[in-house]
Amino acid sequence: MARWLPGKRKGLRYSTGHRRWQWVFLGAGLAGVLAGWAGFTLSLLDPYSIFGRIVFGLFRPLVTLINNSLVRIGNACGVDSIYRVDPQWVGAGALALPALMLVLVVVLAAWRGRLYCNTACPVGTLLGFLSSRGLWRLGVDQSACRKCGDCLRVCKSQCIDLRSGAIDFSRCVACFNCVGACREHAIGYRFGWSKTPGPRPAPKAPDWQRRKFLADGAGFAGALGTGIWVGKAGGGKMSRAIAPPGAAGVERFLNRCTACQLCISACPTHVLQPAVFEYGLTGLMKPRLDYSHSFCNFECIQCGKICPDGAITLLDLAVKKITRIGRAKLDLEKCVVKTKGTDCAACSEHCPTKAVDTIPFGNNLRLPKVDETLCIGCGACEYACPVKPTKAITVAGISLHERAEKRIEGAVQKPKTNGDFPF
Repeated sequence: MARWLPGKRKGLRYSTGHRRWQWVFLGAGLAGVLAGWAGFTLSLLDPYSIFGRIVFGLFRPLVTLINNSLVRIGNACGVDSIYRVDPQWVGAGALALPALMLVLVVVLAAWRGRLYCNTACPVGTLLGFLSSRGLWRLGVDQSACRKCGDCLRVCKSQCIDLRSGAIDFSRCVACFNCVGACREHAIGYRFGWSKTPGPRPAPKAPDWQRRKFLADGAGFAGALGTGIWVGKAGGGKMSRAIAPPGAAGVERFLNRCTACQLCISACPTHVLQPAVFEYGLTGLMKPRLDYSHSFCNFECIQCGKICPDGAITLLDLAVKKITRIGRAKLDLEKCVVKTKGTDCAACSEHCPTKAVDTIPFGNNLRLPKVDETLCIGCGACEYACPVKPTKAITVAGISLHERAEKRIEGAVQKPKTNGDFPF
Protein backbone atom coordinates (compact mmCIF):
# COMPACT_ATOMS: atom_id res chain seq x y z
CA MET A 1 0.00 0.00 0.00
CA ALA A 2 2.90 2.33 0.67
CA ARG A 3 3.85 2.09 -3.01
CA TRP A 4 0.54 3.70 -3.95
CA LEU A 5 1.36 6.83 -1.99
CA PRO A 6 3.23 9.81 -3.51
CA GLY A 7 6.99 9.40 -3.50
CA LYS A 8 7.03 5.69 -4.45
CA ARG A 9 8.71 4.57 -1.27
CA LYS A 10 10.47 1.22 -1.60
CA GLY A 11 10.32 0.40 2.07
CA LEU A 12 10.11 1.72 5.60
CA ARG A 13 13.11 2.95 7.54
CA TYR A 14 14.05 1.55 10.91
CA SER A 15 12.16 3.14 13.78
CA THR A 16 12.97 3.02 17.46
CA GLY A 17 9.33 2.27 18.23
CA HIS A 18 6.84 3.94 20.53
CA ARG A 19 7.29 2.17 23.84
CA ARG A 20 5.37 4.81 25.76
CA TRP A 21 2.26 4.40 23.64
CA GLN A 22 2.58 0.63 23.71
CA TRP A 23 2.33 0.59 27.49
CA VAL A 24 -0.40 3.25 27.50
CA PHE A 25 -2.69 1.11 25.33
CA LEU A 26 -1.79 -2.13 27.12
CA GLY A 27 -2.21 -0.46 30.52
CA ALA A 28 -5.60 0.94 29.51
CA GLY A 29 -6.74 -2.53 28.46
CA LEU A 30 -5.55 -4.20 31.66
CA ALA A 31 -7.00 -1.41 33.80
CA GLY A 32 -10.38 -1.80 32.12
CA VAL A 33 -10.39 -5.55 32.73
CA LEU A 34 -9.29 -5.24 36.35
CA ALA A 35 -11.87 -2.52 36.98
CA GLY A 36 -14.69 -4.86 35.95
CA TRP A 37 -15.24 -3.47 32.44
CA ALA A 38 -13.76 -6.47 30.65
CA GLY A 39 -16.52 -6.80 28.07
CA PHE A 40 -16.53 -3.09 27.25
CA THR A 41 -12.73 -2.83 27.11
CA LEU A 42 -12.21 -5.91 24.97
CA SER A 43 -14.97 -4.91 22.57
CA LEU A 44 -13.02 -1.73 21.81
CA LEU A 45 -9.44 -3.08 21.84
CA ASP A 46 -9.58 -6.80 21.05
CA PRO A 47 -8.35 -7.23 17.43
CA TYR A 48 -10.35 -10.40 16.84
CA SER A 49 -13.59 -8.67 17.79
CA ILE A 50 -12.70 -5.66 15.65
CA PHE A 51 -12.06 -7.96 12.71
CA GLY A 52 -15.37 -9.78 13.23
CA ARG A 53 -17.30 -6.50 13.18
CA ILE A 54 -15.52 -5.28 10.05
CA VAL A 55 -16.25 -8.51 8.19
CA PHE A 56 -19.88 -8.76 9.30
CA GLY A 57 -20.82 -5.10 8.94
CA LEU A 58 -18.84 -4.06 5.86
CA PHE A 59 -17.62 -7.04 3.84
CA ARG A 60 -20.34 -9.65 4.24
CA PRO A 61 -23.17 -7.49 2.75
CA LEU A 62 -20.92 -6.69 -0.22
CA VAL A 63 -20.12 -10.35 -0.84
CA THR A 64 -23.83 -11.20 -0.48
CA LEU A 65 -24.76 -8.63 -3.15
CA ILE A 66 -22.12 -10.01 -5.52
CA ASN A 67 -23.40 -13.54 -4.91
CA ASN A 68 -27.00 -12.50 -5.59
CA SER A 69 -26.00 -10.77 -8.81
CA LEU A 70 -24.46 -14.03 -10.05
CA VAL A 71 -27.49 -16.19 -9.22
CA ARG A 72 -29.39 -15.38 -12.42
CA ILE A 73 -26.30 -15.97 -14.56
CA GLY A 74 -25.58 -19.25 -12.79
CA ASN A 75 -29.14 -20.48 -13.16
CA ALA A 76 -29.11 -19.63 -16.85
CA CYS A 77 -25.97 -21.75 -17.22
CA GLY A 78 -27.52 -24.64 -15.35
CA VAL A 79 -25.56 -24.10 -12.14
CA ASP A 80 -27.83 -24.55 -9.14
CA SER A 81 -25.14 -24.41 -6.44
CA ILE A 82 -25.42 -20.61 -6.37
CA TYR A 83 -28.55 -19.38 -4.63
CA ARG A 84 -29.84 -16.08 -3.37
CA VAL A 85 -29.06 -15.06 0.21
CA ASP A 86 -30.88 -12.28 2.01
CA PRO A 87 -28.33 -9.58 2.88
CA GLN A 88 -28.07 -8.54 6.53
CA TRP A 89 -28.20 -4.77 6.74
CA VAL A 90 -27.51 -2.88 9.92
CA GLY A 91 -28.03 0.77 10.75
CA ALA A 92 -25.53 3.52 10.10
CA GLY A 93 -24.82 3.80 13.81
CA ALA A 94 -23.78 0.15 14.00
CA LEU A 95 -21.49 0.59 11.00
CA ALA A 96 -19.72 3.71 12.28
CA LEU A 97 -17.27 1.99 14.64
CA PRO A 98 -16.23 -0.86 12.26
CA ALA A 99 -15.78 1.65 9.43
CA LEU A 100 -13.69 3.91 11.66
CA MET A 101 -11.46 1.03 12.77
CA LEU A 102 -11.02 -0.19 9.19
CA VAL A 103 -9.98 3.29 8.06
CA LEU A 104 -7.59 3.59 11.02
CA VAL A 105 -5.90 0.26 10.31
CA VAL A 106 -5.63 1.00 6.57
CA VAL A 107 -4.16 4.46 7.12
CA LEU A 108 -1.62 3.23 9.67
CA ALA A 109 -0.68 0.28 7.43
CA ALA A 110 -0.08 2.55 4.42
CA TRP A 111 1.81 5.10 6.51
CA ARG A 112 3.90 2.99 8.89
CA GLY A 113 3.33 -0.69 8.15
CA ARG A 114 2.46 -2.68 11.27
CA LEU A 115 2.24 0.38 13.52
CA TYR A 116 -1.24 -0.60 14.66
CA CYS A 117 -0.25 -4.21 15.41
CA ASN A 118 2.86 -3.49 17.44
CA THR A 119 1.87 -0.19 19.08
CA ALA A 120 -1.85 0.49 19.29
CA CYS A 121 -3.03 -3.12 19.66
CA PRO A 122 -2.69 -4.30 23.29
CA VAL A 123 -2.64 -7.93 22.17
CA GLY A 124 0.31 -7.18 19.89
CA THR A 125 2.15 -5.43 22.71
CA LEU A 126 1.57 -8.32 25.10
CA LEU A 127 2.69 -10.94 22.57
CA GLY A 128 5.68 -8.76 21.66
CA PHE A 129 6.67 -8.55 25.31
CA LEU A 130 6.68 -12.35 25.54
CA SER A 131 8.46 -12.76 22.20
CA SER A 132 11.24 -10.34 23.15
CA ARG A 133 12.11 -12.71 26.00
CA GLY A 134 11.75 -15.90 23.97
CA LEU A 135 14.31 -18.68 24.12
CA TRP A 136 14.82 -18.55 20.34
CA ARG A 137 14.69 -15.28 18.41
CA LEU A 138 15.59 -13.96 14.98
CA GLY A 139 19.03 -12.40 14.81
CA VAL A 140 21.49 -10.95 12.28
CA ASP A 141 24.83 -12.62 11.66
CA GLN A 142 27.16 -9.63 11.44
CA SER A 143 29.89 -11.62 9.75
CA ALA A 144 27.60 -12.51 6.84
CA CYS A 145 25.58 -9.28 6.58
CA ARG A 146 26.66 -6.92 3.75
CA LYS A 147 24.34 -4.05 4.81
CA CYS A 148 22.53 -4.24 1.46
CA GLY A 149 19.20 -3.24 3.01
CA ASP A 150 17.08 -5.93 1.33
CA CYS A 151 15.64 -6.90 4.70
CA LEU A 152 14.65 -3.29 5.44
CA ARG A 153 12.66 -3.02 2.22
CA VAL A 154 10.44 -5.97 3.18
CA CYS A 155 10.16 -5.43 6.94
CA LYS A 156 6.61 -4.40 7.84
CA SER A 157 7.41 -3.50 11.42
CA GLN A 158 10.45 -1.21 11.03
CA CYS A 159 12.27 -3.28 13.64
CA ILE A 160 15.57 -4.18 11.90
CA ASP A 161 18.47 -1.90 12.82
CA LEU A 162 21.29 -2.60 10.36
CA ARG A 163 23.69 -0.21 12.08
CA SER A 164 23.75 -2.24 15.27
CA GLY A 165 22.74 -5.51 13.62
CA ALA A 166 19.82 -5.96 16.02
CA ILE A 167 16.17 -6.86 15.62
CA ASP A 168 13.60 -5.44 18.00
CA PHE A 169 11.67 -8.64 18.54
CA SER A 170 9.09 -6.91 20.74
CA ARG A 171 7.72 -5.33 17.54
CA CYS A 172 8.50 -8.12 15.08
CA VAL A 173 5.35 -9.85 13.80
CA ALA A 174 7.28 -12.93 12.60
CA CYS A 175 6.34 -12.56 8.95
CA PHE A 176 9.81 -13.95 7.96
CA ASN A 177 9.98 -11.66 4.92
CA CYS A 178 13.47 -10.64 5.98
CA VAL A 179 14.61 -14.27 6.09
CA GLY A 180 13.43 -14.84 2.53
CA ALA A 181 14.84 -11.56 1.24
CA CYS A 182 18.36 -11.98 2.65
CA ARG A 183 20.55 -13.42 -0.13
CA GLU A 184 23.43 -13.98 2.29
CA HIS A 185 21.31 -16.02 4.72
CA ALA A 186 22.48 -13.74 7.49
CA ILE A 187 19.11 -13.65 9.27
CA GLY A 188 17.90 -16.69 11.16
CA TYR A 189 16.89 -18.07 14.52
CA ARG A 190 19.43 -18.30 17.30
CA PHE A 191 19.56 -18.82 21.04
CA GLY A 192 18.15 -15.60 22.45
CA TRP A 193 19.43 -15.75 26.03
CA SER A 194 23.13 -15.79 25.22
CA LYS A 195 23.43 -12.08 24.45
CA THR A 196 25.54 -10.25 27.02
CA PRO A 197 23.57 -7.37 28.53
CA GLY A 198 24.92 -3.89 27.82
CA PRO A 199 25.79 -1.21 30.37
CA ARG A 200 22.99 0.04 32.50
CA PRO A 201 21.85 3.50 31.30
CA ALA A 202 22.18 6.47 33.60
CA PRO A 203 18.95 7.58 35.28
CA LYS A 204 17.06 10.28 33.43
CA ALA A 205 15.49 13.41 34.81
CA PRO A 206 11.71 13.19 35.45
CA ASP A 207 9.57 13.79 32.37
CA TRP A 208 6.96 16.17 33.74
CA GLN A 209 5.03 16.38 30.47
CA ARG A 210 4.63 12.62 30.49
CA ARG A 211 3.43 12.64 34.08
CA LYS A 212 0.90 15.35 33.28
CA PHE A 213 -0.32 13.30 30.32
CA LEU A 214 -0.79 10.21 32.50
CA ALA A 215 -2.57 12.24 35.19
CA ASP A 216 -4.97 13.72 32.64
CA GLY A 217 -5.56 10.25 31.20
CA ALA A 218 -6.36 8.88 34.65
CA GLY A 219 -8.86 11.67 35.19
CA PHE A 220 -10.54 10.97 31.88
CA ALA A 221 -10.69 7.23 32.67
CA GLY A 222 -12.29 8.02 36.02
CA ALA A 223 -14.94 10.20 34.41
CA LEU A 224 -15.62 7.54 31.80
CA GLY A 225 -15.88 4.86 34.49
CA THR A 226 -18.36 6.97 36.40
CA GLY A 227 -20.51 7.29 33.30
CA ILE A 228 -20.37 3.54 32.72
CA TRP A 229 -21.27 2.82 36.36
CA VAL A 230 -24.21 5.21 36.19
CA GLY A 231 -25.36 3.53 33.00
CA LYS A 232 -25.26 0.15 34.73
CA ALA A 233 -26.90 1.32 37.91
CA GLY A 234 -29.80 2.97 36.13
CA GLY A 235 -30.93 -0.21 34.39
CA GLY A 236 -33.20 -1.54 37.13
CA LYS A 237 -34.95 -4.87 36.66
CA MET A 238 -36.04 -4.10 33.10
CA SER A 239 -33.61 -3.65 30.23
CA ARG A 240 -33.93 -1.50 27.13
CA ALA A 241 -32.17 -4.15 25.05
CA ILE A 242 -32.86 -7.88 25.10
CA ALA A 243 -29.87 -10.18 25.59
CA PRO A 244 -29.93 -13.57 23.83
CA PRO A 245 -30.87 -16.81 25.60
CA GLY A 246 -27.86 -18.24 27.38
CA ALA A 247 -26.59 -14.81 28.42
CA ALA A 248 -28.14 -15.33 31.90
CA GLY A 249 -28.49 -11.58 32.31
CA VAL A 250 -27.57 -8.26 30.76
CA GLU A 251 -24.75 -7.38 33.17
CA ARG A 252 -23.04 -10.76 32.86
CA PHE A 253 -23.45 -10.66 29.11
CA LEU A 254 -21.90 -7.20 28.76
CA ASN A 255 -18.98 -8.17 31.00
CA ARG A 256 -18.12 -11.23 28.91
CA CYS A 257 -19.08 -10.32 25.34
CA THR A 258 -16.30 -8.85 23.17
CA ALA A 259 -18.66 -7.88 20.31
CA CYS A 260 -17.04 -10.24 17.79
CA GLN A 261 -20.52 -10.57 16.20
CA LEU A 262 -20.10 -14.23 15.28
CA CYS A 263 -23.52 -14.94 16.77
CA ILE A 264 -25.07 -12.19 14.62
CA SER A 265 -23.58 -13.74 11.50
CA ALA A 266 -24.78 -17.23 12.46
CA CYS A 267 -28.33 -16.32 13.57
CA PRO A 268 -30.69 -18.04 11.09
CA THR A 269 -33.57 -15.61 11.63
CA HIS A 270 -31.34 -12.49 11.75
CA VAL A 271 -33.01 -11.36 14.95
CA LEU A 272 -29.61 -10.62 16.50
CA GLN A 273 -28.45 -7.15 15.53
CA PRO A 274 -25.54 -4.98 16.76
CA ALA A 275 -26.54 -2.52 19.46
CA VAL A 276 -25.63 1.14 19.33
CA PHE A 277 -26.69 2.64 22.66
CA GLU A 278 -29.57 0.31 23.57
CA TYR A 279 -27.42 -1.29 26.28
CA GLY A 280 -25.70 1.98 27.10
CA LEU A 281 -22.04 2.78 26.45
CA THR A 282 -20.79 -0.61 27.67
CA GLY A 283 -22.90 -2.45 25.11
CA LEU A 284 -21.64 -0.71 21.99
CA MET A 285 -21.73 -3.12 19.00
CA LYS A 286 -22.81 -6.08 21.14
CA PRO A 287 -25.69 -8.30 19.96
CA ARG A 288 -29.27 -7.61 20.95
CA LEU A 289 -32.57 -9.12 19.84
CA ASP A 290 -34.40 -6.78 17.46
CA TYR A 291 -37.96 -7.96 17.01
CA SER A 292 -38.62 -5.45 14.27
CA HIS A 293 -36.31 -7.63 12.11
CA SER A 294 -37.43 -11.09 13.18
CA PHE A 295 -37.97 -13.31 16.23
CA CYS A 296 -35.94 -15.82 18.23
CA ASN A 297 -36.54 -19.29 16.80
CA PHE A 298 -38.01 -21.59 19.44
CA GLU A 299 -35.98 -24.56 18.16
CA CYS A 300 -32.64 -22.76 17.72
CA ILE A 301 -29.54 -22.64 19.95
CA GLN A 302 -27.07 -21.58 17.25
CA CYS A 303 -25.76 -18.49 19.08
CA GLY A 304 -24.74 -20.60 22.07
CA LYS A 305 -22.90 -23.04 19.82
CA ILE A 306 -20.77 -20.40 18.11
CA CYS A 307 -20.00 -17.95 20.94
CA PRO A 308 -16.23 -18.15 21.65
CA ASP A 309 -16.25 -16.09 24.86
CA GLY A 310 -18.81 -17.88 27.03
CA ALA A 311 -20.95 -14.76 26.96
CA ILE A 312 -23.75 -16.93 25.51
CA THR A 313 -23.66 -20.33 27.14
CA LEU A 314 -24.90 -23.31 25.19
CA LEU A 315 -28.25 -24.23 26.68
CA ASP A 316 -29.95 -27.54 26.27
CA LEU A 317 -32.85 -27.02 23.89
CA ALA A 318 -35.38 -28.01 26.55
CA VAL A 319 -33.88 -25.43 28.94
CA LYS A 320 -33.80 -22.76 26.25
CA LYS A 321 -37.51 -23.25 25.64
CA ILE A 322 -38.34 -22.18 29.19
CA THR A 323 -35.68 -19.45 29.56
CA ARG A 324 -37.36 -16.07 29.91
CA ILE A 325 -35.39 -13.20 28.33
CA GLY A 326 -38.27 -10.70 28.25
CA ARG A 327 -41.95 -10.19 28.87
CA ALA A 328 -44.73 -9.52 26.41
CA LYS A 329 -46.78 -6.39 27.08
CA LEU A 330 -50.20 -6.05 25.46
CA ASP A 331 -51.83 -2.70 24.67
CA LEU A 332 -55.43 -3.56 23.84
CA GLU A 333 -56.16 0.03 22.80
CA LYS A 334 -54.00 -0.57 19.71
CA CYS A 335 -55.17 -4.10 18.89
CA VAL A 336 -57.07 -4.31 15.56
CA VAL A 337 -59.63 -6.61 17.16
CA LYS A 338 -60.73 -3.77 19.40
CA THR A 339 -59.99 -0.74 17.22
CA LYS A 340 -61.32 -2.04 13.90
CA GLY A 341 -63.49 -4.98 14.90
CA THR A 342 -61.35 -7.30 12.79
CA ASP A 343 -60.50 -10.88 13.71
CA CYS A 344 -56.74 -11.40 13.99
CA ALA A 345 -55.15 -13.76 16.56
CA ALA A 346 -51.73 -13.42 14.83
CA CYS A 347 -49.90 -13.10 18.13
CA SER A 348 -51.59 -16.19 19.55
CA GLU A 349 -51.03 -18.26 16.43
CA HIS A 350 -47.29 -17.50 16.43
CA CYS A 351 -46.63 -17.84 20.16
CA PRO A 352 -44.70 -21.13 20.63
CA THR A 353 -45.43 -21.42 24.37
CA LYS A 354 -49.09 -20.34 24.12
CA ALA A 355 -48.43 -17.56 26.59
CA VAL A 356 -50.65 -15.48 24.29
CA ASP A 357 -54.14 -16.93 24.08
CA THR A 358 -57.47 -15.45 23.04
CA ILE A 359 -60.73 -14.89 24.84
CA PRO A 360 -64.21 -14.20 23.40
CA PHE A 361 -64.88 -10.55 22.55
CA GLY A 362 -67.79 -8.76 20.90
CA ASN A 363 -69.55 -10.36 17.98
CA ASN A 364 -67.73 -13.66 17.40
CA LEU A 365 -64.28 -12.10 17.84
CA ARG A 366 -61.31 -13.22 19.92
CA LEU A 367 -59.25 -10.76 21.97
CA PRO A 368 -55.62 -11.62 22.89
CA LYS A 369 -54.61 -12.19 26.47
CA VAL A 370 -51.10 -12.72 27.89
CA ASP A 371 -50.11 -15.25 30.56
CA GLU A 372 -46.77 -13.89 31.83
CA THR A 373 -45.91 -17.13 33.62
CA LEU A 374 -45.60 -18.89 30.25
CA CYS A 375 -43.98 -16.05 28.27
CA ILE A 376 -40.28 -16.40 27.42
CA GLY A 377 -39.96 -13.15 25.44
CA CYS A 378 -39.04 -14.75 22.10
CA GLY A 379 -40.68 -11.90 20.17
CA ALA A 380 -42.78 -14.03 17.83
CA CYS A 381 -45.93 -12.22 18.91
CA GLU A 382 -44.43 -8.76 18.40
CA TYR A 383 -43.01 -9.67 15.00
CA ALA A 384 -46.35 -11.12 13.83
CA CYS A 385 -48.50 -8.22 15.05
CA PRO A 386 -49.80 -6.29 12.00
CA VAL A 387 -50.31 -2.99 13.85
CA LYS A 388 -48.08 -0.13 12.65
CA PRO A 389 -46.11 1.93 13.44
CA THR A 390 -46.21 0.81 17.09
CA LYS A 391 -47.16 -2.79 17.71
CA ALA A 392 -50.10 -3.66 19.94
CA ILE A 393 -47.99 -6.31 21.66
CA THR A 394 -44.31 -5.67 22.42
CA VAL A 395 -41.60 -7.48 24.37
CA ALA A 396 -39.56 -5.71 27.05
CA GLY A 397 -36.22 -7.19 28.07
CA ILE A 398 -35.37 -8.15 31.63
CA SER A 399 -31.99 -7.56 33.28
CA LEU A 400 -31.74 -11.03 34.80
CA HIS A 401 -33.07 -14.00 32.86
CA GLU A 402 -35.60 -16.26 34.54
CA ARG A 403 -37.29 -19.61 34.10
CA ALA A 404 -40.81 -19.60 32.74
CA GLU A 405 -43.41 -22.21 33.54
CA LYS A 406 -43.88 -24.95 31.04
CA ARG A 407 -47.26 -25.20 29.40
CA ILE A 408 -49.17 -28.36 30.24
CA GLU A 409 -50.28 -30.01 27.05
CA GLY A 410 -54.03 -30.01 26.61
CA ALA A 411 -54.60 -27.27 29.19
CA VAL A 412 -55.15 -24.66 26.49
CA GLN A 413 -57.49 -25.25 23.60
CA LYS A 414 -56.84 -23.50 20.31
CA PRO A 415 -59.75 -21.40 19.08
CA LYS A 416 -61.66 -22.73 16.12
CA THR A 417 -61.19 -20.67 13.00
CA ASN A 418 -63.00 -20.77 9.69
CA GLY A 419 -61.47 -19.80 6.38
CA ASP A 420 -58.04 -18.45 5.67
CA PHE A 421 -55.73 -16.56 8.00
CA PRO A 422 -57.23 -13.06 8.57
CA PHE A 423 -54.36 -11.34 6.71
